[in-house]
Amino acid sequence: MGKLIAAHEFCNWLVIMRITLSIPDEVAERFRSAISPRKSSGVVVRLIGRDLDQRDKTLAAACIAANQDESLQKEIDEWQSFDDTLEE
Repeated sequence: MGKLIAAHEFCNWLVIMRITLSIPDEVAERFRSAISPRKSSGVVVRLIGRDLDQRDKTLAAACIAANQDESLQKEIDEWQSFDDTLEE
């Protein structure tokens, strides 16, 4: 019998995106002098990835805090208790 392949294994596409960024001259010069052209994309990807990871952590922490806020939960429960069905 053949192996079953999950959809995520079968549809494994590599997506590459080109982005134009506006970088101040001073930063661009420092970047060009410090990073070789062959490594520049990888460095930018890692830096963006770190920033996105930090943003995700911040958002997750805010969600956890909101979920632990008893007064907010009480207000949500009150809103959800309304009967909002429309009569025709």
